[in-house]
Order: sequence, then structure tokens, then C-alpha cells
Amino acid sequence: MAKLINILLILWICASRAEAQTDADVQMLMRNHQFEKAIVRLQSCGTISCRLDLAYCQVRLGKIKEAIDNFQTILSQEPTNTQAMLGLANLYEKSSKLYQAKNVYQSLLKIDSLNAYVHRSFATLCQRLNQDSQAREYLKKSISLNANDVESIVELGKLYLKIDSVQQTKTLIKKGIFCDSSYIPAWQLNARVNYRESNFKEVLSSIKKTMALGDTTLGFQQLLGYSYFHLDSISQAITCFERVLVVEDASEPVFYYLGLCYIKLKEEDKALQYFQQAIKAGLSEELPKYYEQIGFINEVKSRYGIALDAYEKAFEYSEKDDYLYLIARVNDWKSKNKEKAVKLYERYLSSKSKKNVAYITLATTRLKELEASKDAKVKR
Repeated sequence: MAKLINILLILWICASRAEAQTDADVQMLMRNHQFEKAIVRLQSCGTISCRLDLAYCQVRLGKIKEAIDNFQTILSQEPTNTQAMLGLANLYEKSSKLYQAKNVYQSLLKIDSLNAYVHRSFATLCQRLNQDSQAREYLKKSISLNANDVESIVELGKLYLKIDSVQQTKTLIKKGIFCDSSYIPAWQLNARVNYRESNFKEVLSSIKKTMALGDTTLGFQQLLGYSYFHLDSISQAITCFERVLVVEDASEPVFYYLGLCYIKLKEEDKALQYFQQAIKAGLSEELPKYYEQIGFINEVKSRYGIALDAYEKAFEYSEKDDYLYLIARVNDWKSKNKEKAVKLYERYLSSKSKKNVAYITLATTRLKELEASKDAKVKR
């Protein structure tokens, strides 16, 4: 009997060593990204551990449905397996099954409520669902569990900026930079906040910091250009905008700002070219501004027909009543169409919409002058 027990013990030890060697071989294959070979070895093993490894390999090979099936099988056997739950939530999210992912995250947090990573992951999902208030709460929880989670800190700052809580955003930026001064998104958020507050020198400082850290994000190159423009550093602004156009050759706002730059340099013809390019590239609500600039340049250069067409286009796209004043002005002073100008001035002044105060004064004064002139002619 003792001999039989010894034989069985030896066989068990040999089997355990073989299984351990198999596990080691599979882990080596996975580390070397040989997932197909790992899957072949794992398919003959039915343990939870093997199934988790199998699902991981399937995910890496893009076999999403098979991986989901595997995670679901694991959870049918072990409903509280947090590794399988997190894997399943991630796959649902990747597959755009967002509410299914949300259900899994909610179940996971009931089991593991102190996991900062899960709170941050759930917050990311809530943002995709446009549930920003929930996202903020999960990010706060993540930070309370892991005070140095710079990713959660900055993401929470972005969400506060969306609701114009600038002071809370600034506090989080400082905290994020203190945690990791090399984290580019923290400096990018700092640039955005300062641009919103017209602190253009601070914008330059923040973006230069990100560039020194290796950032080449196109949007922040544009922000750099805008800031140089507002600081009247026109040549630097032009350099930034031209750098953007090398990568993105049909950038509507960049064309517009290049046009403004060349107006400042008194190169109106070159400015016109950029405004026209902005119109060609543009499908946004900013189109009236481009036409307005074209109208202004042509008016200054006494090309009144082109100016009038441009102002009328601006009004057509926006129906902003201030463009009525500009149309009236060209008809009045330049086209000598006084009768039409009077009607336009009257239409402009009778409008109930918000108007440029200076334009109201000019239109009122000019209308009185035209009416006085008309009365004088009648008396003669």
C-alpha cells in the first residue's frame, strides 16, 4: 500500500512539473507575441487561468467575439472573477456596446470598489456616453484612491473646463504638473485655460514646454500661432501657421488667420488669397467672417462691386444685421445709390437683434444727413 502511495505521489509530482513547464512555455510564447502558438497550447487546458490567457491571446489577435465568449464562459463558472469582468468590459467598449460595458463596470465596482483603475476606466466610458457628471464623480473617486494618478487629474480638469469651472481646472493642472511635470496633456490643458483667459504669454510658455517634451500635436501648433498673432508677433505666427499647412493643407481657420496676419503686414492682396482659400476649405459657421474680410479689403482698395458682393455673401450666410450696415455703407458712399442706402440704414436700425454700437451711431448720423440733404433738395 505504501509503495502504491509513493508511485501515485511520484506520478502527481511529474504531472505537476509537466503542467508547470507547459505554463512556462505558454507564458514565454505570449511574451514573444507568438499568440497563435500559445492558443494551440492553451486550447487543451480548461482551467480558469488558461481561459484568461486564451482570451488575452485572442484579444491581441483581434478575435474579439471569441475572446468575449471566453470571458463569458469564465464568468458563468466564476461570476466574481474581476479579471474576466474587466476584460469583458473593455471588449464591449471596444465593440461600441457601451451600455453593456457600463453594466459590467457597475457589477465590477460592487465587488472591487477600491480599484482606482476601474473607476478611471468607467469614467472614460461615461464620457463616451456623454455622461460627464458621472465621469467627474468616478474620476474624483479614482484620484481619492490614487492621489498621483496624473491621467485622472488632467481628465477631471478637462471636464471642469467644459462646464467653465476654470478655477477648479487650474487647481487640478497645478496638481497634475506637481505629480508629473513631464506629462504633456497637463501642459496642453494649461495652454487651453490660459488661451481662454487671453493670457497669451502663458500659452506660449506652456506649448513651448510641450514641444520641448516632444509634442507635435497640430492643434496646439495652431494655438501657438493664434497666441503669437494676438501678441502682434506676426512673423512667428505665420511660421506656425505655415508649419500646420505642411501637414494639413486645407485648414480653414489657419487660412483665415494667415489672412489677418497679412492685413497687419499691409499685404492685402496676399491676405485676400488666404481668405479665399478659407472659403474654399470652409463649411463652418465662420464663413461670414471670411467674406467680411474680403469685403473690407476690396472696399479699401475701391473695388466696390467686389466688396458689395462679399458683404452680401456674409449676410446671406449669417443674417447678422451688422452686415446690413456694411452693405448700406458701400451703396451710400461708394456706389452712390442713396435711395437703396436709406432703405438699408432704416432696415438696419429697425432690427431688434444685437448690433455693433458704433455702427448704430454711424447709421443714425448718416441717415439724418441723407434725410436733411433730401429735404434741402425739395425746398430748392
